[in-house]
Amino acid sequence: MHAATFLQDLAVVMIVAGLVTVLFRHLRQPVVLGYIIAGVLIGPHTPPFPLIRDQATIHTLAELGVILLMFSLGLEFSLKKLKKVGAPPSSRPR
Repeated sequence: MHAATFLQDLAVVMIVAGLVTVLFRHLRQPVVLGYIIAGVLIGPHTPPFPLIRDQATIHTLAELGVILLMFSLGLEFSLKKLKKVGAPPSSRPR
């Protein structure tokens, strides 16, 4: 029975994330902001009823989401862009 609850919770998270992605791209807003709002909506303290049945599940999914977000940001990181920005000018004594 625990596997069915986990799959239901995962489905709720994926559906809400998909809807938020479509909405925020249509509004031309950062999708990450939408994911934060979706996390607040899905959270265990959302009135009038919680969307997630098991709080341990939402905690695990939240950690997994942070890991995937950090991984995707790491894939987009470019040393060439960092070099282009350059180091800040050093303050020289006069």
